[in-house]
Amino acid sequence: MQNELRKSYDIKNWSLISEIEPSSVGCSLCPGSEEKTEETFRIEDNKGRWIVRSIVDPYPFTHPSKFKISESEKLFTAIKAHGWSEVVIETRDHTREFHELTSEEIKNVLTVYKNRVNALRKRENVEFIGILKDNMNIEFEHSYSKIFTLPIVPESIKEKINTFNDYQYKTEKCIYCDIAKKEEKGPRHILSNDSFIAFAPFSQTENFEVLVVPKKHHTCINELNEFEIFNLAEILKNLLTRLKAAINPFKYGIVFYLRPNKEKDFHFHIKIFQKTFHSTLDEGYGIYLSKLSPESVAKILRGK
Repeated sequence: MQNELRKSYDIKNWSLISEIEPSSVGCSLCPGSEEKTEETFRIEDNKGRWIVRSIVDPYPFTHPSKFKISESEKLFTAIKAHGWSEVVIETRDHTREFHELTSEEIKNVLTVYKNRVNALRKRENVEFIGILKDNMNIEFEHSYSKIFTLPIVPESIKEKINTFNDYQYKTEKCIYCDIAKKEEKGPRHILSNDSFIAFAPFSQTENFEVLVVPKKHHTCINELNEFEIFNLAEILKNLLTRLKAAINPFKYGIVFYLRPNKEKDFHFHIKIFQKTFHSTLDEGYGIYLSKLSPESVAKILRGK
């Protein structure tokens, strides 16, 4: 079956049903395997070799298929998972992980994020763009991250937007600008530079949760200039080094919160946290990822 977004009967949540299984034959992300993938963007070194690539995701969350509601009534709402899903190959080296890259190398990865967000925002039926990174390496044994679009805005993001808009309406200020100013002087501050502040949030939802917030009011990563992108890379490198010393086993997730396409304003930010057994899609955006459809489960349990 094609991937589907299905709305819960009784709570404000969506599930993503995806039964596409990764292949175990070789590494399609390593140099020499370029013909196995469809490239969307690359950054090259001075020898003309790619150092970071983005490709069409072989195991996508969403597909550029015809957008339609496939089943909808009071109890059942399902939408074809229309959209675009890409993989960012963060390094040529199969043995290196994201947290082992230099600040300059992480800056290159962030530059690819910026480019792809710019491009994907212009596609049809794009309501939301997500960026996910973890070091679980479930689909590839090679350091990578995912960028994807959705034809809906996840309920957890709607809640963030509603809180942002309500605070702005009442105070004529940005809640994240105010939070950043207060946390930089408080006991939860971890580190900061000219462009970003990192702090442990007052009410955390995951262990070792850290928020990274731009000091300037940017709504999306594609608004950052080169200096700001490098400053973000330095913050991420520094934080991951500290987290590695504190967490054993060292499993982490990184989630980017960007302005949804139809919203006029927001303040983009990033969450870093210790990984659990939940999917990063769930931990980041509140969308439950299921690798087995309910119909398949019922068939198995029926014995037919």
